Amino acid sequence: MPLNISVTQFPGGVGNQKDNSVLNSLPVPGPNVALSVDDFGQTTLVDTLWSATAIGAGAAGSNPLSSSGILRQTSGGAATDGNKYAATAGAAQVDTFGFALGAEVWFGIRINVDDVLNTILGFGFIPDAATVAPADGVFLRCADVTRDLEIVSRNTGVEVATVIGQLQDSVNYDIAFYWDGIDKVSAQFVGPDGVIGGGGTVIPGALLPAVGLLPYFLFSRGAAAAATVMDVDYVLFGGSR
Repeated sequence: MPLNISVTQFPGGVGNQKDNSVLNSLPVPGPNVALSVDDFGQTTLVDTLWSATAIGAGAAGSNPLSSSGILRQTSGGAATDGNKYAATAGAAQVDTFGFALGAEVWFGIRINVDDVLNTILGFGFIPDAATVAPADGVFLRCADVTRDLEIVSRNTGVEVATVIGQLQDSVNYDIAFYWDGIDKVSAQFVGPDGVIGGGGTVIPGALLPAVGLLPYFLFSRGAAAAATVMDVDYVLFGGSR
């Protein structure tokens, strides 16, 4: 007689994200899902995968330990000196991302900043030409003279933003957000002891960016006299098509 065997299937694949991670819904890459990860394991690939734009006098970039896959950024000596990295370089240019209904989007990054209070940070999706203050985009930011990490959506200069917590100096943080394809962005940052901060913001339709956006991360020093340092361990970004 035929065997009545049921088969358990995993249409989204099997992942290792924690249950409380905003990245736990990451699907398997395929024709309908674009997903990229860069762990900065090779110095020679940095200029190939990312296009750097200097802010002020820029920032010196290096891989201090090539085996560890860390991109180290050291700011210049004047206020706002730093770099913006956008995934747009040459043949490695990625698709633009749109925060449209029905299209999920994911972003993640691991950083360590030695002086958060005197550093300007930004990660997520903005137009290619934008730098410190983009008019459009969905991104995380930490402004000068504050430790507040915010999740932000901007459309032609009008924004909705939510503070999800405060960053501390010299701590490895996994920072991520997820657009559900409906009306909400959920964001969190995780330190060595688990989830430290998190929150979400509902984005009114009028404040969804109406232009194509590209993955980026930005680091520049604030108004303080001393240079600041940021280590980037990896960047992850993806979206459904």
